Amino acid sequence: MDNRGKFSSVATNPCAADESATGGNHPGLEELLEENTDLLAGITRPGDTAIRIRRRNCNRWVLTLAAADQRGLLSLVAGLLTAWGVSIDGGRLTTRRDPPAPAAGKTNPAPLAKILDIFEVTTGREDQDEAFWTSFADEFKGLIAKTAEGELDSARQGIIDRICAVMKNRPRHAKTLLPVSIRFDNDLSPQMTALHLRSADTPGFLFSFANALAMLEIQIEGADIRTVGEEVQDTFWIQDIQRRKITDPEKLQQIRAACALIKQFTHLLPQSANPGLALRQFGDLVNQVLFQSDWVRDLGSIRSQRVLNNIAALMGVSRFLWEDFLRMQYENLFPMISDPAVLDTCSTREELQRDLRKELAATDDEEEQVTILNSFKDRHMFRIDLQHITHHIGDSRFATELSDLAEVVVEEIAALCYSNLEKRYGQPLREDGRPCRWSVLAVGKFGGREMGFASDIELLFVYETCGQSAKEKSIDNATFFEKLVRLFLRSLKARREGIFHIDLRLRPHGEKGSLASSLDAFKKYYADTGPAFQFERMALVKLRPVAGDAGLGQRIMALRDAFVYSGKPLDIANILHLRRRQREEAVTTATTNVKFGRGGLVDLEYFIQAKQIEYGAADPALRITHTMTALEKLRETGVINPEQAEQIHRAYRCLRRLIDALRVVRGSARDLTVPATDSADFDYLARRLGYEKNTELEKELRWSMELGAKLWDERP
Repeated sequence: MDNRGKFSSVATNPCAADESATGGNHPGLEELLEENTDLLAGITRPGDTAIRIRRRNCNRWVLTLAAADQRGLLSLVAGLLTAWGVSIDGGRLTTRRDPPAPAAGKTNPAPLAKILDIFEVTTGREDQDEAFWTSFADEFKGLIAKTAEGELDSARQGIIDRICAVMKNRPRHAKTLLPVSIRFDNDLSPQMTALHLRSADTPGFLFSFANALAMLEIQIEGADIRTVGEEVQDTFWIQDIQRRKITDPEKLQQIRAACALIKQFTHLLPQSANPGLALRQFGDLVNQVLFQSDWVRDLGSIRSQRVLNNIAALMGVSRFLWEDFLRMQYENLFPMISDPAVLDTCSTREELQRDLRKELAATDDEEEQVTILNSFKDRHMFRIDLQHITHHIGDSRFATELSDLAEVVVEEIAALCYSNLEKRYGQPLREDGRPCRWSVLAVGKFGGREMGFASDIELLFVYETCGQSAKEKSIDNATFFEKLVRLFLRSLKARREGIFHIDLRLRPHGEKGSLASSLDAFKKYYADTGPAFQFERMALVKLRPVAGDAGLGQRIMALRDAFVYSGKPLDIANILHLRRRQREEAVTTATTNVKFGRGGLVDLEYFIQAKQIEYGAADPALRITHTMTALEKLRETGVINPEQAEQIHRAYRCLRRLIDALRVVRGSARDLTVPATDSADFDYLARRLGYEKNTELEKELRWSMELGAKLWDERP
């Protein structure tokens, strides 16, 4: 190879000791530099690399790397060794700056900084040979070349992908805190600060730590790395960007915080469902945290196991959740994850409403109130999501918390929009002069109080009757309530589709109908002789009032009961036809869609709703919006036998949890296709859902969807 990828090797008897290797006597720095003069001489410009490998015995080697120094280089080297399954037993790292040759009549260039890193390493197998190290050298050369071309981030992301593949095969450690000793010494050198670290060895630490120091503009000029048993005893020689020792107390505290946090985090990394993603997002977190002085003080003395478990659980969730919530809410992040009591606390609906109204009362400005409402929504969604991600609340409580928040936000923003329109146009009145009442009703997952990740909010707006508003600048009631819905939609901000996204498609006549419906129009559409479809009859099983006039809400529910629970048999053939259309339109050929695929969640929900409609005419106790509560009531009344009810509950829970997990990962309410069972994505889903093996999830998913399909196959 040319000097951009020089590689030399000594490999004789595979298990013969080579005591001339550097690891035996730990020679001085000058001796090491002299031994490797030829490697360093070949480094003349950025991107140059040279490698020498010597076998010590069996699967132990001495690896010498030379290259032009670049920002973040040590992080890449450490990450590459981890990715190749190479363990660092010890090492001597140094940076050398050769004075430039004088040039007549020209300004002398800055000296070229060169690194000489000598690692004592152990490979995973005794039969590793020169071909293994040749491949390693080729990848190392490629990484250095990318970095020299300004593609450090791209090179680092590629390394993280490799680390992820290795990490998932590592055993999970006990979730216990590591003792960490961090000591600075500014007396050993006039130009450099010595950072002494002692702790248990953890995978990925050197990769993350070197990256964090680069963010802090701290240069690692040299290092002595030693692993004694399960303990690392490392000394890093560091300088600031002006090549001075570190004396600023705040900067030292930043480094201490980074060291403590990264050491604990990498210890817990194998626990993460997605270690590679956790490494990426942890780097972002460290970058933010280290420049927040309050956070640094707290992180420098982490003592809580639960805090670290929270961080580990949080980082490996999804890029979508990180970008849309965690980065935007970083000022709220650490107080929540650092104080377990905050994540243990759940607010009741009444408490949420009281707190929101108190915040709204602080101003009369309409725009400010809308901002307060959306900020309140985002803040509490963030808290609830964190509680679920960090396992402080389970699936049921998660759905309840989200549904309570949605109810409060919908009620308050609807009232605010109504008040603002009333100021402009006056109160809408009936033709007899009395106030025209209005109601907002929930359907779907919101109606059933079963909201999950990326659940939208399905609503119907209904007003009592025709008439005019009371001010001189009056408008008719239909126009008033159409404006109310449009203002509502503009005021409630959704970060992206599926996250508090408003869905009005179940209104009479769907997307062709008015945004707000009169009570009479509602009654005519949802009637035995009306144009409503079978699926709309089933959907109204979950209808319930959430805002507006309670009396009008009850009148609407009575109309719902007369339509849904009329005793008229369901058209099963029409439902089966609808399911076939859903599969044709929503399911890609040869894939599994958890919601719309054959036997998916829709089949389970439709089956339960069909039973409610069939028997609810005679038994009002079956008119329940919550799916699993309805299932239990169907079991209690003997409509569904206990064994079948238990099976449906098991399948429903499997599919709902998988849908939530898919939405977290992808940040989309629509893409519910299961990844290939032999893919890394499927493996991640299995780990996130608590399965030891992905084959266990595959088996449970297949059983659940077969059950859902059989419910309809066996119907008479």
